[in-house]
Amino acid sequence: MLDINKSKEILENYFATVTHEQFGRDLEKYCPELIEAESASLESDTSRNIEIYQQAKQDSKLEIAPKLLKKGLSIQEVAEILELDVHLLAQ
Repeated sequence: MLDINKSKEILENYFATVTHEQFGRDLEKYCPELIEAESASLESDTSRNIEIYQQAKQDSKLEIAPKLLKKGLSIQEVAEILELDVHLLAQ
């Protein structure tokens, strides 16, 4: 069974410590199909790396949010913990 607190801790630690460069290397290692399609673009275009990094970070938070809500946390608490806009969670 998924341990929400442990998952949250792992994701928070990863995104708090990973650099854009390491994130790019991790993508290449764990999701090579993404890199094959855009390998030249990802390596030469820093802004694209940052965009992918930010989107992955946002997506991971949005995957955790419903689980925290099911555990009984309020929308405000979840938004604060995950550093998300309350309006985004209320949708």
